[in-house]
Amino acid sequence: MSCTLIDEAHALPGTTLTELKRLMELVQQQGDRLAVILAGHPKLQHDLRRPAREEIGARASVFTLEGIKGCQRDYILWLLGQCTDAPDDTVLTPEAVDALAASLATPLQVEQYLTLALEAAYRAGQKPVTPEIITSV
Repeated sequence: MSCTLIDEAHALPGTTLTELKRLMELVQQQGDRLAVILAGHPKLQHDLRRPAREEIGARASVFTLEGIKGCQRDYILWLLGQCTDAPDDTVLTPEAVDALAASLATPLQVEQYLTLALEAAYRAGQKPVTPEIITSV
């Protein structure tokens, strides 16, 4: 069995999805199997469920990844632990951590806004980072 991973699959034209299905059928006729893993935005799931893609969508299993949903605070604390040996509350107040966790949903957002907050606190000479600095960025 062979396996292929296609990232950003939500951007594939519909004809490509149809051709991938045909390729899998040809491989199966030769006595082998081909698994195709399509990774993409939620739009991909909607596209596979449309009547025009019914034949492809019926053969697909959809898995939704929730990322860090519900674990933002733990992720922020873990990230701080990876970046510094200083105690967490000397870098960000617990309230600042809570403010970040409440308003951000993805690791990329957390990293971006944590960096902006640390830079803003440094420029202001503020240590640790407070919820006011989080709100300002």
